[in-house]
Amino acid sequence: MCIPSSLPYPKLRFDLPSLTTLTLCIASSLAGCADSDETSLGAPLADAGVSADACAPTQSWGSGLVSVTDAGQLAVNGQVFTARGINSYPLLQLVGAARLDAVEDIFVQAAQLGRSLVRTPAFLELGNSPARLRDDRGALREEGLRALDEVLAAAARNDTRLILILTNNWEDFGGAPAIVNMIAPGEQLPKNAFWSDERALRLQLDYQTALVQRVNSQNGRVYGEDATIFAWELANEARCERERTPALCDDGTLTRWARRMSDGLRAAGARQLIAWGGAGSLGEYGEDLRSIATQGGVDVLTLHMYQTASAQASDPVEAAIRAGERTLREREQVARELGKPLLLEEVNWKPASGSERDGERATVLSAWLSIADGLGVGTLPWMIGERGRTDYDGYLIRPEDSATHAVLRCQ
Repeated sequence: MCIPSSLPYPKLRFDLPSLTTLTLCIASSLAGCADSDETSLGAPLADAGVSADACAPTQSWGSGLVSVTDAGQLAVNGQVFTARGINSYPLLQLVGAARLDAVEDIFVQAAQLGRSLVRTPAFLELGNSPARLRDDRGALREEGLRALDEVLAAAARNDTRLILILTNNWEDFGGAPAIVNMIAPGEQLPKNAFWSDERALRLQLDYQTALVQRVNSQNGRVYGEDATIFAWELANEARCERERTPALCDDGTLTRWARRMSDGLRAAGARQLIAWGGAGSLGEYGEDLRSIATQGGVDVLTLHMYQTASAQASDPVEAAIRAGERTLREREQVARELGKPLLLEEVNWKPASGSERDGERATVLSAWLSIADGLGVGTLPWMIGERGRTDYDGYLIRPEDSATHAVLRCQ
């Protein structure tokens, strides 16, 4: 960790012009940090008073598949590690837009942050992109599959591993709402039918099987055996709320769905880990992390954690840090008791004022990532994209966000 231990994390504040605490974190002072050539990140880091070579520990992936030890830790090539990654949702769309240079650059950005594990969708069921993977009837589109081939091949060239998300609770990029429309056009079934309607289950199982057994047109690798895939992730933020659709959701709906999908992936020949992808609820929204861990057939548990500044708090930053610490410790204890690794696979902070966005976010993320690292919880902040991308949700980590970049490199 690159923050001096004499500074308790709630008191950390990053002064954007100097970031003096992070100047103490240099490659020679942190085990695993590697020197790197001057890159496009060098200028903003230098402007912030941080060496471009500071603190970018890298995971040497080799060719082995990631596994879980008997102690519930991640390992590759016999070495236990704590995952350090980043989210980037636009990769498949960028291939569809023929912006392969942007795809390569995202992987370069991830490597420069020492986070060569990227979580990204392997679904796209809406719109006119050539990278769309399924049409309105649910049929596979070869053009879209070739775009996914490109994403995997580019990751392999950049020694980057991918967490491939197989569907979405939300309508973004298609996901469960689009699949419900595929199986019952015109019936106006609620989204929650996705988790239990046999037609939806079969369509999703067939889709998973097609991906696992696909041979990549770019490099000839079978998806289900390709070490580029860190894990298959069942669904992003699955929710099935009984109060909305009592006939479709009960306390075990998501657990049964997870088990069916996990079994389907393994039956299709997937050799990689299976991650959950949920927000990490302990009973809310129909998601019970304990039940998912014990009965859902998954190897890796997940937690998503966001906060926004509260005008009511006397110190919104410290309040957010404390709340995040409680959540992290609670979920880590659940994972440890059940012998599963935990990924904090979406995490970010949105200040109330845009003027302090980078420095304040760096303060909060530094604390959360430090806590997670101390607990052995892997982290994948939300998110990076192509240069010049519009910040649609206020959480985009841009190349010019020098304070945030410094934190991500060092923790």
